[in-house]
Amino acid sequence: MQFICSTAKLIEALQIATKALASRTTNQILEGVLIETGVDQLVLTCSDERITIVTRIPAEIRDSGRGVVPGKLFSEIVRRLPDSDVDIRMDERYIFTIRSASTRMNISGQDADLFPMLPRMEDEREIALPQDMLRDMIQKTEFAIAQDDMREVLTGCLLEIGGGDVNMVALDGYRLALRRAKCSDVLEQVSAIIPGRAVGDIGKLLSGDEDAFAQLSFGGNKLHIRLDNTEIFVILVEGEYIQYRQILPKSFATRVEMELEPFRRCIDRAALIAREGSNNLIMLKISGGTMVVEAHSQIGDVHEELEIQQEGADLNIAFNVKYLTDVVRFIDAESIEMNLNSAVSPCVVTPVGDEDYVHLILPVRTGAR
Repeated sequence: MQFICSTAKLIEALQIATKALASRTTNQILEGVLIETGVDQLVLTCSDERITIVTRIPAEIRDSGRGVVPGKLFSEIVRRLPDSDVDIRMDERYIFTIRSASTRMNISGQDADLFPMLPRMEDEREIALPQDMLRDMIQKTEFAIAQDDMREVLTGCLLEIGGGDVNMVALDGYRLALRRAKCSDVLEQVSAIIPGRAVGDIGKLLSGDEDAFAQLSFGGNKLHIRLDNTEIFVILVEGEYIQYRQILPKSFATRVEMELEPFRRCIDRAALIAREGSNNLIMLKISGGTMVVEAHSQIGDVHEELEIQQEGADLNIAFNVKYLTDVVRFIDAESIEMNLNSAVSPCVVTPVGDEDYVHLILPVRTGAR
């Protein structure tokens, strides 16, 4: 095998493909990048068997072939090459020779036949979604995916599509993030749990261009996503997701509306103290059109006051600092509303006038009344 291509293009392709590179595996071949020649193009593939990413770049093919090169080492080498074309060849012993300007390096590769085949899709249902919409949904929910949970379904993100509605949901047992969107052209009915690691990788590969579409194909326990020059294969999480609609309260005793930015600054300052404590708590005291934000720890305390619009009963409620910080970090709006029932009931936070982005966070029980 021999090919010549742009170093910059190769770097870009490696940054995409190696998102699926296996970091901890007993199968050494999964630590490599499968390199294959096509018609005037180079095909790079990485896989950890849960997610597989295939991407293509233009190249001058001198001799066709395929082989596997050590992923991290190859990426580091290419990143350090001069900004020009690179000439790469592989001999019959799978030795890769890399030449660029006055640089020449040799690294040992492996037989491509050892690399796993691409997942086979069966009984596919294909759906086209705007990339910018899908990226926004991922960015606004993935932080709530459970990192480590006995319930495997919570380590993924639920994607629901049906009747022109698209929902993405993540929850970890303590908070929930729900993003709704409309896509009138989509009438297929699909419900799939995408594993957490794959969700983040997919989000990073999606374009913000409003005219770009992602082609999603669902078949059995697999998802196949086609972008411009990249394909993503994902093994979905099997099982029944939590009935999240039943978790969302239908009515509230207290409603609070406030400007987001002043509230965000209050929470950021209070978080500095809360994180120094053993309980990591921020207390909100809602009374008479004022919200008091407090945090206490061994190192000090903080007291903030914020004007709010209040409807309903006064209330004192405490939250884990991380969950409250995530709420103010991921909502993008001028004002938000908090809807509450009691100091031990879930709190629902949404941008004012936008019920399509919902945060639910559970409070922390305290001894205070």
